[in-house]
Amino acid sequence: MTTTQDRPGGEPDFSRLRLGQVPIVLMYHVIADVPEDPHKLAVAPARFAEQMAWLAERGLRGVSMETLMAAMRAGRARGLAGLTFDDGYLSVLEDALPVLLRHDFTATMFIISDRIGATNEWDAGTGPVWPLMTASQVGQVAAAGMEIGSHTATHPRLPGIGADQLTAEISGSRARLRELFDLPVTGFAYPYGRMDAAARDAVRGAGYGYACSVETPVSLLGDMTLPRITFYDRDGAGRMAAKKLFFRSYTAALGTRRGLSYSPLARQVKRTLTAPLHRLRRLHRH
Repeated sequence: MTTTQDRPGGEPDFSRLRLGQVPIVLMYHVIADVPEDPHKLAVAPARFAEQMAWLAERGLRGVSMETLMAAMRAGRARGLAGLTFDDGYLSVLEDALPVLLRHDFTATMFIISDRIGATNEWDAGTGPVWPLMTASQVGQVAAAGMEIGSHTATHPRLPGIGADQLTAEISGSRARLRELFDLPVTGFAYPYGRMDAAARDAVRGAGYGYACSVETPVSLLGDMTLPRITFYDRDGAGRMAAKKLFFRSYTAALGTRRGLSYSPLARQVKRTLTAPLHRLRRLHRH
């Protein structure tokens, strides 16, 4: 495994990370009480408050990815946990931000530049509709000390899309967010946690300093593929402790599953195993 080396000038090079160097990063979406949540995106405000209190009681400080990356470069990341919120839901401003400020935590908000003030239309027909923050509301979050990062322009699945669309989604979203909020915007999160080599290259080429995924093959771990652990409404103290203790093993297991899914052989095996099921379904329909 490639180890972290210093760039010219002494700054650590995190383009490749060993599993033991991977920091714990929590991923959230919606903070709200909801009657129906098929995608398991929502964490109730009371549960979220419990989870942040759990971190604080164990001497862990929730920080933005920008702060976490700076601490890693300085060798001072011990005791820090990255906090991230994808999509820019209004509920984060209303129900997460007060809790973060109460504990003196910061976090990174990954914003979809062309959907500011809209809704999660990419989930239309498959789950609840939730409002996204307006530009003014994103500005409030930034003024409170939260980092603003990019989550593309429109929330597409990036693997396999054309070069022009990649540029619009990745470079274009950064330019738009910088224009709107007069911030550097150095962080990026891949929609659905999915990326390929072209997407990773486009993110680095657009000038981002880091990017977050979800399930990252161990061989690809680095500053453009930082894995995150999803925290759910069911995660009470026991599950929090287990995730904290085993997050690197969990990262490796998820990454192995994702890495296998990239393999042509694995895809062929999956097609072979599922073909009889597809035939039965077609017969049943007719």
